[in-house]
Amino acid sequence: MFQLVFFTLFTFGFTASQGKEVICNTTDLELSYSFCDSVSHVFFFRIYPCFFSPGEWSATLFWIPRSDIIFLKGTLSVWYNAAKVLDSKHVVCHGFDDDYSFCGTLKGETMNTTIRLSGLRIKFLKGIYTIIIRGFSDHSEENLLICLNATMTIKEKMESFS
Repeated sequence: MFQLVFFTLFTFGFTASQGKEVICNTTDLELSYSFCDSVSHVFFFRIYPCFFSPGEWSATLFWIPRSDIIFLKGTLSVWYNAAKVLDSKHVVCHGFDDDYSFCGTLKGETMNTTIRLSGLRIKFLKGIYTIIIRGFSDHSEENLLICLNATMTIKEKMESFS
């Protein structure tokens, strides 16, 4: 009996921790994410408006990091139909003269910020895109701060904007 209870609790906890959080969902687009690592996070992310347009978007981020964010290197990998279409690395926080207000956030502090995004000039084909976003607090990519596994479902062909 104890084994059955333990198995049930373990299975439920694992399933709940692997659940997806929906960022936005419209008739044209669905964005969701889950965490790639097993560490629990205090994290919230949303994009507004929830469609592709030539204008600006706002991304709201609420996070309590588990390490200082003096230096932050981000990696972005995107797959479409099992083919890698993008593999990018970018240093977001350098430790000096940083562009983002959240740079310098210390472990356990609350990060609550809104970032403006713009400049969409690419065409997305209908289908499912898998996106892996990882943040590291070192150049060697050994100290993983966060890992997100995002899914973007384009429900109809998105035109490019100029």
